[in-house]
Amino acid sequence: MSRHLRFQAQDWTPHLVTARCLRGFSLLTPSPRVNKLIAGVLAYSLSKHRGEIQLHSYVFMPNHFHLILSAYSSHSKARFMCHLMSNLARELCRVRPWGERVWGNRYASHALLDEEALISAYQYIFKNCVKEGFVAHPRDWPGLHAWAPLCDGRVARGEWLDRTAWYFAKKTKRGASFTEAEFTQTLSVELTRPALWEGWSEGRYANRCREWTRVALEEVAAQRAAAVLAAGLVLAEEEPAVLGAEGVCALEVFVERPSPRRPRPLCRAGCPVRFREHWALYVAFREAFQAASLRLRRAVLSQGCWVRVEFPQGGVPVFVGCGT
Repeated sequence: MSRHLRFQAQDWTPHLVTARCLRGFSLLTPSPRVNKLIAGVLAYSLSKHRGEIQLHSYVFMPNHFHLILSAYSSHSKARFMCHLMSNLARELCRVRPWGERVWGNRYASHALLDEEALISAYQYIFKNCVKEGFVAHPRDWPGLHAWAPLCDGRVARGEWLDRTAWYFAKKTKRGASFTEAEFTQTLSVELTRPALWEGWSEGRYANRCREWTRVALEEVAAQRAAAVLAAGLVLAEEEPAVLGAEGVCALEVFVERPSPRRPRPLCRAGCPVRFREHWALYVAFREAFQAASLRLRRAVLSQGCWVRVEFPQGGVPVFVGCGT
């Protein structure tokens, strides 16, 4: 399945980002230790890329996670995701008996071009953990879910261990006396409002998030009812059975739960005009990128001196030559 090039037409464009674990393994299954680990890595990555990345919402499921974030540029988003996913992988492999790669593929990302697309992404986040039948409401999710800080005021906090500082400290004369706790700091995951809603008060923002949660859960219930009717079954009056928080935490980690492969959208927009405008910019970027790539490959095949190749603005540079 072909992939879109990384592209961002404007600064601080919101994106819905998704990353999945290798073979659908539940390496992110919630537990007190894993929750602190994930929150600590996420908070530290945000602090390292302050001024380049703003996080708006998130959810960490057993075998994948979603983020809604705004990035200063496509390069900023790539650097942030590289830092987040690489550090998460290293820390998870210390918790799980796993020594291979953690992520199944590169992360997927598509731009959210207007308010309708942004609200739809928020509702999709709020659906996660409910539509899979894990819990009845996001408040019951035992892992990290943005519903808690956005709707209930419960900020996620985690622990970040500076392993580099600890490693070099242990090489000193007093190294044997140092402990991990001396190099561990507690960090909070900072969420910001998207630029579209900067003028909203905290109360209005929380109320809108609660309303979007209600609409999202009603959609899940309607979809389940339609599926039951399509199967010719009788609707039950009681609440549908869910796995529950304890059942989620008890999930077997190394059971394959692959996700269906679907085409990755370039962007989402409620306005067709805005979608077409973004698509036209992407096509022009792709053509310029392919021309630069062709120029580079021809220079390599000719075995001549390196040519300087400038890839077009809006994407992530792959290579820049070092000669004339």
